[in-house]
Amino acid sequence: MVQPKNLNDKQLIKLCHQGNQDCFSELYMRYHKAVFNSILRLVTDFAQAEDLLQEAFISVYQEIMKGCQIEHFGGFSKRVGVNKAIGFLRKNKHMLVFEDGYENVAEEQTEDEDFFQFRVDEVKKAIRSLPDGYRTVVNLHVMDGLSHEEIAELLGISQTTVRTQYHRAKKKIVSSITKGNCIR
Repeated sequence: MVQPKNLNDKQLIKLCHQGNQDCFSELYMRYHKAVFNSILRLVTDFAQAEDLLQEAFISVYQEIMKGCQIEHFGGFSKRVGVNKAIGFLRKNKHMLVFEDGYENVAEEQTEDEDFFQFRVDEVKKAIRSLPDGYRTVVNLHVMDGLSHEEIAELLGISQTTVRTQYHRAKKKIVSSITKGNCIR
């Protein structure tokens, strides 16, 4: 019998669908840290993030058992985790405030980009202190690699709002770091 560690994700999904629980355990071991980190960046409460991680993997397991075609397990499980986190924030009335704005935001390559690279800890601290809406957009775009279009669809807001939120969040981060203060 082949060991689950030696199989690729598609093989594991197929065997899991056939009832092999060891295969799902292997998928969980491969991806739980990345999914947890994505959830924690949005929720910020460690215990709640752990609960949402479990809910996410239960949902992923249910999708596998339904026969859902999952092309990229890592991306799929991360997306389920992010959806669980956003659902939690909405359900518990954590206001994800998105200001509609039509500020002309040009994506420019500036010194700010280099500045971010050298002060990672300060940037992370500044991101954690952003208002929920800004922090959500920044984390989904920068940390999870989602496009502005994907974020807009996921959050149910316009692409313009996503771009504006991202631009304003970057300004707040830079301002916070240059002043040496956390954003309030």
